[in-house]
Amino acid sequence: MEQKNQAPITAGIYSKVKPDKKILSDTAFGYYISKDIGRNDAGQTVVVKNNTIMAVEAFEGRLDTISRGCHFANGKAVIVISGKHSKSDESINPLIDLSLLRYALECGSKAVALEAERVTVSNLKECINYAVKSGLVFFAFNGTEILRYMKKSS
Repeated sequence: MEQKNQAPITAGIYSKVKPDKKILSDTAFGYYISKDIGRNDAGQTVVVKNNTIMAVEAFEGRLDTISRGCHFANGKAVIVISGKHSKSDESINPLIDLSLLRYALECGSKAVALEAERVTVSNLKECINYAVKSGLVFFAFNGTEILRYMKKSS
């Protein structure tokens, strides 16, 4: 049963601090990797720092992935959460809430980026208030549009 305060998030910035080019680049890279590995139905959470993958969600789950990735990133990690990849699971959106944002910040994340329309947020107002007060960058991106921030290989 779906709660009243849950809905897929729409594209936009939900914090006072806006994502800079570095965060957008890390988000694009994390999204690209997540979609690539998603063909094998791996997890939907990727932790990135400086266009390097710090952790990819697998069997351990989202929170352990965040903890591990932020540990390897030594702070300033970008957490990217995308929607399900396989056709059979398209109607099942990942669910995030205030506790995930708190945990992300405690672990050393500087940003949480969600794929718009493919990730569901519980109590969005609480999440926005937390992001504004804490300084966490919190936003939702359009999957195809974020890829324009991918760094070109030399």
